[in-house]
Amino acid sequence: MCYDKKNIERKDVRRTESVKGIIESTISLDKSSCYFMKSGKCSLSIIGDFSFSRTRLDPSDVLYCPHLFQQMTGKDKLKPINIIPCECGHAEVVTGQQRACIASQKRLRLAVAAAGQESYPLCSVCGSQMTLDETAAQAGGLRVVTVHAVIDPPKKVKRK
Repeated sequence: MCYDKKNIERKDVRRTESVKGIIESTISLDKSSCYFMKSGKCSLSIIGDFSFSRTRLDPSDVLYCPHLFQQMTGKDKLKPINIIPCECGHAEVVTGQQRACIASQKRLRLAVAAAGQESYPLCSVCGSQMTLDETAAQAGGLRVVTVHAVIDPPKKVKRK
């Protein structure tokens, strides 16, 4: 993982036992999971104040990301995204693609958790650049975003 050592606050690391820093993460969104990919305009920049009456939104709906942003600054503030670290220095976002995108745009601190013990040699962005994968380039939804992360250490297993 790629950490910005200038942004790590040493007092906070000791007190909260978590690492704060910057992670460059790869996300993959498409027309069915992102209003921007569908329309060319990010819903976070065109929607201001709104009232929410529907119980469920599709990820490509214009209100999906503004509603998710409200949740991320409220009750779901500490809900983590799951990532897999890559040897290229990026991290592959496994769950929470839209949350990572919103956090990147709004400069929110976002909780990050490892999706498992595995790591990849290359993220999907670096991998497609190495293989010159034109389908990924044409899709346009594959990109690297900068996430201001709070990374909790793995939980210690209690031995009996």
